[in-house]
Amino acid sequence: MRVISQDGTIDVPYEMVVIQKFRNAIYFLNRNLTGVEGLINDIALAEYSTKEKAIKAMEMLREAYAGKPKLNVDKIPNLTPQEFGEKLGIGDILLCNKVNADVSFSSNYYFQFPQDDEIEV
Repeated sequence: MRVISQDGTIDVPYEMVVIQKFRNAIYFLNRNLTGVEGLINDIALAEYSTKEKAIKAMEMLREAYAGKPKLNVDKIPNLTPQEFGEKLGIGDILLCNKVNADVSFSSNYYFQFPQDDEIEV
């Protein structure tokens, strides 16, 4: 899975980095934790107005990685499977039977940290 920063300027492979919440921000570090000295300002993936929003963003990342993003289906208009996949930021939808059904999909997907105003806690 690819992890995209809130502003879209950073794109890292989830399996190769450590992602950590510190205060109201989300940061990434090289998985072997070398070569990051002096890069603190360059490794921020997202920043939120509250600690609770940062925690919620980390939960959303874990759900995306697990392959079961929680969706508010009331806010999703009638979409084709391709449009639905594009909204989720994933490759192809393999299964989407009905409303509130589990959604399975390919491993070719990404997660972009949402903007502050897009997170409800």
